[in-house]
Amino acid sequence: MGNGEKTTFVFRKSKEYSDRNLKDKLRYEIYESVVTNWSELAAEQKSGKGTLIFLFMLLGIMLMMLIYWAQAYII
Repeated sequence: MGNGEKTTFVFRKSKEYSDRNLKDKLRYEIYESVVTNWSELAAEQKSGKGTLIFLFMLLGIMLMMLIYWAQAYII
């Protein structure tokens, strides 16, 4: 599974994708690929950086949805 596929999997809400342990595992794999020294960070640092990465992923998805909407309905 590529990072793009992992990212979309983390945000899906259907029953098929409700395995919290798998979502956490994939989310941590994304964090490890973004933060080079992830495994060396303290839990508090991981929490802060993980939250920022998660929020940026959400923002990216929201921007993609906005662009799609703009193209479909405005342009």
